[in-house]
Amino acid sequence: MTDTSDFAAVRDQLRLQMFDATELGILELSTSAEEMPRVQFVAAEVYIGLQIGDEAFVTVAQADAWGVPFTDALKVAFDSLPPLEIGADRGAMEITDERQVAALFLDPSRAASLEVAGDLAIVPLAQKRVVITGTDDEHGFGRALEVADQLLAEGARLASIHPIGSRNGQWFPFPWRDRFPALASTINRVTREFGVRAYGEQASALDAGDVRVLEPKLDKLETGVTATFATWLSGTTALLPVVDNVIIASAQGQIGVMGFAQFIEQAGDAIVRTELAPLRYYIPDALKIAANEG
Repeated sequence: MTDTSDFAAVRDQLRLQMFDATELGILELSTSAEEMPRVQFVAAEVYIGLQIGDEAFVTVAQADAWGVPFTDALKVAFDSLPPLEIGADRGAMEITDERQVAALFLDPSRAASLEVAGDLAIVPLAQKRVVITGTDDEHGFGRALEVADQLLAEGARLASIHPIGSRNGQWFPFPWRDRFPALASTINRVTREFGVRAYGEQASALDAGDVRVLEPKLDKLETGVTATFATWLSGTTALLPVVDNVIIASAQGQIGVMGFAQFIEQAGDAIVRTELAPLRYYIPDALKIAANEG
């Protein structure tokens, strides 16, 4: 059996792996710091780690035992990959190989021959399903939204719906909703569907005891806009997801609605921002907000 604490013994088996913030946040709920994946942050919600062959991810403890910089270990796995194959569609493409996805995050120049419009951009929808296009390519981002809808329909595990761009080798969050107003409605809907799915994944892993884990839900307004909401019973302990609106119910049966920002402002210091990913706020049972104030 290979000694995974010996870098020389495993270096030829190292493979790049992509992680997302939700995945790591859920792992933190049941995993010690030493047994968490050793990762390098890329941008937005994306991280890059390693696995040994087809086995589980490389942990913090394993990587620390190697006695080599983690960036050097990533480079070993990176150098083992062949060049990224660019298809006939030169302006946008999908990548379904997780190792190639991770390598591209480490070195965006691997996609230089794609000839994108504007700066290179990636929509990291899933570990094995990302769309790369250009920051000026509305059609390419439309394609990414189509893939997002496919993944949602398939019930696939999702990584991120937030694109990142690359300029001079540096990644940055790309504001596609502002850049392409014609896609804004679809981006809004898909982003919220992704968020609800991520919160559901998190809720199934949370051991919150007597604390109620509030479930975000989707609501299609009369205007056609998709919004999210969560329902909270005033005076009860809960973990609140980030939503568009909070429906407040009282023990007397009254119901009101309050925008999320207004709710947080009114709750003041009584509400606590947790370190959970996706983000939730802890509401103590001492907090009482009248339903008619919404």
